[in-house]
Amino acid sequence: MKTINLFIIVLLNFIGGLLSYSWCYRLFIRKYSTPEWLYLIFYGMCYFSFILIAFFILNKVNRPVILLVSGILIAVLISFISWIVNPFILFVNARQYLEFDLYDLFMSSLMTLNFIIYPVILLGCHYSFLWIEKTVKKT
Repeated sequence: MKTINLFIIVLLNFIGGLLSYSWCYRLFIRKYSTPEWLYLIFYGMCYFSFILIAFFILNKVNRPVILLVSGILIAVLISFISWIVNPFILFVNARQYLEFDLYDLFMSSLMTLNFIIYPVILLGCHYSFLWIEKTVKKT
């Protein structure tokens, strides 16, 4: 059962990451021809963090409203933290990077609706778990 839950969390976060990245690609990368690898690293960090946090939240919280509120707060917080931590991971001139590219990354993460996609992912995982439990109990 835990393996199936783990698979559902990773799958839904992967789908959410692809949705968010494709939206970002249409809005920013193609239009302004910014380096695509920056966005890949940024969204990779965000959704890896989302997967780790989803394990904890889905084990502790059972109410959908709390999942929605915590998902919105976490999505905005993770986007902001990734915006700050990214230059230190990439080992680049942090001042120059923060002035130009990271502002675009942060704004694109907010505009690509991470704060909507992540709560939907949490609710999808929650209801999938309930459906699996109900199905297993019937058999």
